[in-house]
Amino acid sequence: MVSIVGCGLTKLDRYYELSEKDLVSEAYKQLITKIKEYDQPDIVIVSSGYIDVLGKNILSSYKISSGLGLQNTKVMRIENGDNGGASIFTAYSFIKSGVAKKVLLIGIEKFSDYPSKYVNEYLSYNLDNDYTYHVGITPHAYSALLMKKYMKKYNVDYEYFTKWPIKMHQNASENPLAYLKFKVDKNTVVNSQIVSDPLRIFDVGARADGASVVLVTADEVAKRYFDSPVKIDGIVGNIGAMNLSDPSLPSVAKARNELGDLPKRDVVYEIHDSYSIMAALEIEELKLAERGKGLDVVDSLDINLSGGLKARGYIGGGTAIYQLGEVFLHLTNQFKGKSANAEKGIILSNDDLGNTSYLAVLSR
Repeated sequence: MVSIVGCGLTKLDRYYELSEKDLVSEAYKQLITKIKEYDQPDIVIVSSGYIDVLGKNILSSYKISSGLGLQNTKVMRIENGDNGGASIFTAYSFIKSGVAKKVLLIGIEKFSDYPSKYVNEYLSYNLDNDYTYHVGITPHAYSALLMKKYMKKYNVDYEYFTKWPIKMHQNASENPLAYLKFKVDKNTVVNSQIVSDPLRIFDVGARADGASVVLVTADEVAKRYFDSPVKIDGIVGNIGAMNLSDPSLPSVAKARNELGDLPKRDVVYEIHDSYSIMAALEIEELKLAERGKGLDVVDSLDINLSGGLKARGYIGGGTAIYQLGEVFLHLTNQFKGKSANAEKGIILSNDDLGNTSYLAVLSR
């Protein structure tokens, strides 16, 4: 079995004065002051989608690990767009196979050093290079088209989508680490700036700077670091192009099919709500709600209690490592925001348009 024994999370914000190494160092300090015993990890995995293009930073795993004073370890960076789930899957596999007993997961992204027009350009690298990217389509435009198709198919108007940002901002207002710690009402969301009709600014995950570190170990050494480690029961993943003509996310459905039916009670969920439409589709693909009614159940589930990408903030390829730390804190009764008395935690990590997905299941 594989266990989580500690984490460190920075507050998400804009940090013009700090580098990626500075942010990771801050998160790492939190981790080593919380665990009972400190020694160096066997492997360090840096999860970042854009550190090379936004930070002009190649060989970042070596630089970041050296900055933490780590030596005699193996390092690597995993880039899978916005999908940090691949990094969790790799750490889990290293430990499960016996290749390593201690893996340090690092999630890092800095968006604030560039204006949105440049960041939009880099995030569009996720799109197909042969066709869509070079004709100027962006992920925002895709999500707007998904919204339109969803609205037509299920005969819902824009107000249906306001349920998500209203709930996420409500959750974030209680989370001391959240980027956007304020509540919003329906009128504010409906009258907010249009990004790509019908997509409005409150439908888009809030890009922020931040870092997270999570120490994952083999079961037999876990209690050297923490008395009540959290188990990673399993992690599955799959691919499948987002279906624009019949709004759906095949990659999420395939990953969920590998796990079977998912619980609705005594469980806390963290999903990748890059857009309000993605939150609706992800909830439906996980079979937590009927088709066309994904956002009708947000008040009945413990989902994105952090405030999600929408309001806690979105740190690109580091997001899943941040979610892993948050769920660990929930399951060990350390989460300082709105908390869930849950026995299990489930993380859905996918890229912003859901073409690749990972589902991780955690338990006390």
